[in-house]
Amino acid sequence: MSVASIFYQTREKVRDVKFFVPFLSASLAFVVGAIILGSTGVDVGKAYAIMFQGAFGNVFGFGDVMLKTISLLLTGLAVSVAFKCRQWNIGAEGQLYMGALGGTLVGISLLGSVPGLAILAAIVLSFIFGALYALVPAALKVKFGVNEVISTVLLNFVALLFISFLLHGPIKAPGFNPYSPEISDASQMPIVFPGTRLHAGIFIAALATVGVYYLWKTKIGFEIRSVGANIKAARYAGMNITKSVFITLGISGGLAGIAGGLLVSGVQHILIEGISPGYGFVAVIIALLGRQHPLGVAIVAFFFSALMTGSETMYRSIGVPSAFSMTLQALVLVFVLVGELFVIWLGMRKKGGAR
Repeated sequence: MSVASIFYQTREKVRDVKFFVPFLSASLAFVVGAIILGSTGVDVGKAYAIMFQGAFGNVFGFGDVMLKTISLLLTGLAVSVAFKCRQWNIGAEGQLYMGALGGTLVGISLLGSVPGLAILAAIVLSFIFGALYALVPAALKVKFGVNEVISTVLLNFVALLFISFLLHGPIKAPGFNPYSPEISDASQMPIVFPGTRLHAGIFIAALATVGVYYLWKTKIGFEIRSVGANIKAARYAGMNITKSVFITLGISGGLAGIAGGLLVSGVQHILIEGISPGYGFVAVIIALLGRQHPLGVAIVAFFFSALMTGSETMYRSIGVPSAFSMTLQALVLVFVLVGELFVIWLGMRKKGGAR
C-alpha cells in the first residue's frame, strides 16, 4: 500500500470521527447535566421534557427560539469573522450595545418617523456604531501593539457604562426608570408569524449568514483567511495586514451592532441597561463550536437558543435556575474541546502507525 493511500485513509477516518464529536459532546453534556439536576432532587426526565416542550411544544415557544437565534447568530457570525483572521474579538457584547444605541437614536429622531426608511436607517446606523467601536481595538493593535483580547474585553465594560450614563441622563425617558423613550412605530420590525414575537430580523440574520459565506469566496475574504492562517506568509505574499485587520474587525463589530439594533427595533422597542443577557459572550462559544463556518454557527446558535428558551420554561415550571442553561453550554464546550483533542491525538497516532 502506498504512502499516499495510507494518508488518504487516515484522513478519512479522522474526518468521520470528527463529524460525530459535536453530537457526542452535546449528549455527554446532557448526561452530566442530568447528574447535576438529579443531585439536587429534581426529576430529570420531567425537567428535560419541560425543556423540550418549552422550546418546541408550541408556536410561541418555537418563535422565542427563533427570536433568540437572531441575536446569537449575528453575534456568533461577528466573532467567527474575527476569529478567521486570528483577531480574538471578545467584545461583541459591547459592540452589540453600541449598535443598540445607534438603532435607538434613529427610532427616537425625526428620521424614525419615515416609514420604510426608518428601519433601513436603524440597521445601517447600528452596523456603523458597532463597526466603529470595533475599530478602536483594531487601531490600538495596529498602532500600539495592544492585545485585542484585553482591549475588547475592557471595551465591553466601557460600552455598558456609557449606555448606563446615557440612560440616566441625555436620552432618559420621563419617569424614574433608566430607559430611553420608545422608538417610533415606523422604526419597529414587523412580526412575521402571528402569535409569536418573531420579527423580520430573522431574514436579516439569514442574509448575514449568506453574506459571510460568500465573503470567504472573495479576494478580501481570501486575504482575511490567509492572514489568519499564516500572517508571515501573507505579509511575504504582499498582502496588506493592517487593511485585513481593520476590515475584519469592522465587519465583526458591524454584525454585532446589527444584533443590538434588532433587539431594540424588534424586541424591546426601548433601550435599557440589560437589553442583552450576554449574547456577545455566548457568541464566543458559538463561533468555536460552529468552527467559524456560517452554517455551523447557525446550527449551534439555534441549539443554544433552544437551550435558553427551554431552560427559562424549566425555571417557570419547576424552579430550576435559568443559569442551568449556562452550565449546559459550558459542559458542551468542555466536551467539544476534549473531543477535538481526541481527534488530534487519533490523527497523530494513526500517522505514527502508518510510518
